[in-house]
Amino acid sequence: MTGPIAPKPPLSRALVDLLPALRWGDPGRLEPLLQHHRLPKAWWSGASLADVTATIGDEEVALLAARVLHTCWPYLALHDALPPLCFCPEGQEADLSATVGATAAGAEGEAAVARLVRPLLRPFLTGGHSLGDTASGTEPDTTSEPDVRSLTALLVRLLPADTPPEIRSAAHSLAAWAIDRSEDADASGHAEGEEPAPSPEPVPAAPPAPRAAGLAALEGLFRDWDERQLAVAAGRTFCQNRVSLENLGARFNVSRERIRQIQVELEKRFQLWLTGQGRPFLDHLLHLQNVLGSVATEAHVRELHPTHEQAVPVLGLPLWQLIASSLPDRTWTNGWLVEGDLDERVEQTRAELTQLCAESAPTWGEAVEVLARLGVREAVAREWLRAVKGFRVIDGHLLPWGRSVNDRAEAVLTFVGRPLAAEELLTRLDDGTALASLRNQIQTDERFMRCDRDLYGLRRWGGVEYLGIREMIIRELERAGGEARSEDIVTALCSNFDVSDRSVRAYLAAPEFERFQRGWVRLAAPVEAGPADYQPRRDVAQTRRCFQTGQGTWCYRLDVNAEHLRGSGFTIPAGFAAHLGLAPGGRLELTHAMGDIQLVWRNQPTCGSLRPLLESMEAVEGDHVFLAAKEGQLKALRLAGEAELGLPDVQRALQLMALSGQVPEERMPEVLGRRIGLAHATSMDEVLAHLRIRGDKDVLELLSPQYAAPVTDHPVPGDEQSVPVAPPEETGGEEVRRDPAWGTEILPLLKEDAEAEADLIRLAEVLAARGKAAPVFGYELGEGGWQADFAWDREDAKVAVVPAIPHGSTDPDAERRDAAYRGAGWTVRSAVEWLERLDELLALLPDAPPGG
Repeated sequence: MTGPIAPKPPLSRALVDLLPALRWGDPGRLEPLLQHHRLPKAWWSGASLADVTATIGDEEVALLAARVLHTCWPYLALHDALPPLCFCPEGQEADLSATVGATAAGAEGEAAVARLVRPLLRPFLTGGHSLGDTASGTEPDTTSEPDVRSLTALLVRLLPADTPPEIRSAAHSLAAWAIDRSEDADASGHAEGEEPAPSPEPVPAAPPAPRAAGLAALEGLFRDWDERQLAVAAGRTFCQNRVSLENLGARFNVSRERIRQIQVELEKRFQLWLTGQGRPFLDHLLHLQNVLGSVATEAHVRELHPTHEQAVPVLGLPLWQLIASSLPDRTWTNGWLVEGDLDERVEQTRAELTQLCAESAPTWGEAVEVLARLGVREAVAREWLRAVKGFRVIDGHLLPWGRSVNDRAEAVLTFVGRPLAAEELLTRLDDGTALASLRNQIQTDERFMRCDRDLYGLRRWGGVEYLGIREMIIRELERAGGEARSEDIVTALCSNFDVSDRSVRAYLAAPEFERFQRGWVRLAAPVEAGPADYQPRRDVAQTRRCFQTGQGTWCYRLDVNAEHLRGSGFTIPAGFAAHLGLAPGGRLELTHAMGDIQLVWRNQPTCGSLRPLLESMEAVEGDHVFLAAKEGQLKALRLAGEAELGLPDVQRALQLMALSGQVPEERMPEVLGRRIGLAHATSMDEVLAHLRIRGDKDVLELLSPQYAAPVTDHPVPGDEQSVPVAPPEETGGEEVRRDPAWGTEILPLLKEDAEAEADLIRLAEVLAARGKAAPVFGYELGEGGWQADFAWDREDAKVAVVPAIPHGSTDPDAERRDAAYRGAGWTVRSAVEWLERLDELLALLPDAPPGG
């Protein structure tokens, strides 16, 4: 609306907003004319008019304004010196074309100009705080008792001319009582050293309801308006969502300019009504202005008083909507009734809360205090926080809530002040992030540190980092000077971290650790070996989902899922990571068409987000993307998953191996063998055997029906139907007793190891399901330290599971290992061989012990 309560500059409104000439005035000349002992320097541009009027009164402010206008700009016309007068009822009765000097030349002098300034100060008569203490250099005492004398005097000044005599007499009596009370208090004083009793915190009063007479007068205001005026009032002046000028003009067959003129005319009439018969309604508006604060919701306005739900029939609008649109300097923006500009309010709030959260996690009460200083009332504080975004209240504390899961996780850990398990951290985040995605994100972010097997903290807290068992063994060896007793390493790791001695011993049995005398261990290769010297247990040719192109480049098949499309990182096989030049503890950066990506190897190799690359390729869930790297460049080829539909099984298998064309039947062994690292494959049996060792179950299932013998003769790793399972009646209907070591240590460790053979995992699952005792994991035989994956060392039967030898290759060390075991009375085979002889293995192994 226009008029004295029309839109004004956002946030603080000072005297310069009413007197624009002050903006270009010389401060050295203005200071002597406007200075006041109770006001700070340059108050006319830096202090809120509500605070200024609360300090010296509106009459004194008007006199100072008249003095400076008459002294510095007597030649200005009133409509230029005081632009808001153009929309004020008092201004409508004055000659605004007259100059300031001419107006002050009459009998009243500068008081005539001051009389025109005072109506412009009406919206600022409530809600301010005294600046007297601030001007003297001290903070204002906000706990002191309100100035009852000033408040009652203000009440008398605000009484309209038509106030009934009995009410006017009561107001004057109240003012006289306040004066007597103040004089008595000054006379009595306080005893020396005695502090006055603190006054209770003032409770904001409920807004007075518009008087019945005021509502009746409101109906009378609209009674004389014609249909067009009522339509403009309902569609433009008082509504929440304005109708366009063009639509209203078309409705009444007039121009948009004519509709605008009608709107301005109606707003002037409404302003005149407020200063007359509508004065009680104006009092209600002024009080609401303070109660609502700088921002409010529709619900807040409606709930402040029952009368707000009443309808104004002639307009077809509820009363609350008319009230909200009549409040000074407030507009509806995105569901908020905002004083000033919404974006400025949001940015100011965000800046204040960010500063509040810089050092710690403040309580919600502290946040409410900051919001209150910004004019945000507690009733809408939480809703306003959601509108501002970037913050969340957790356990009664305000936390900065960034866009990335990493930022949010850092905020939660900062608040909690201790490391958290990944699942507990995920529960506190409560933002839909997947557990695997959370782990991948924080494990590749330098702000976080893995404090234990499943505990994550902040690196700035310090402490010992959990690197994974393998890396921590190396760290212990380095601390001991390169060699140490195995038992010392087991004790050190088990006492500091949540790892079992069985797991540590399994890692100590790896080839990279050399046993040079009984009970002692050291690195098999020099500690200073670089990434190029690292050799994984299974190279890229033995790694699942890795295939060699016709140009000799190895690529890894990524089967796209929802987590990849969301931007989550993912693990990659150790064989492929080592092929790219990555080693444990290392980092590799590659460039692709849409940016850069990092590969990090902590306890296992992980790749960062490929979301931009996948989006550029228009990849969807179920697609196959083949990744390869050369000279620091990441290359990607997408094969749509839908392309496999309707294809024969063999052709679908070729798609999974990055072969999109037809392969002649006679060349299948040669082409597929080269694809998986078999340079001279002559039969499909060799190809299938190598796929089985690699763990390419999906490809194997598609090729086996056409090229392999019946599945019962050649079990497929990971295929539950390949391994004979005893019918339920053979167990006598009893529940199978399981050895807990399978589920708590062996299987989790195998599945965490990216190099673990699929056959070994499958064998472990079958033996656990059949109720067999858990083996020694990572067994070593004799002084030579010959390794076995699993070993059952019993007097009646000694059984071992050893790593398989790749098909078509020879391994002298593996042959000597097998000979050593057989010479010591052991039955030794690889996992795939034991799966083919499962009944024999089950007969040799003991059952799980009672009670675990």
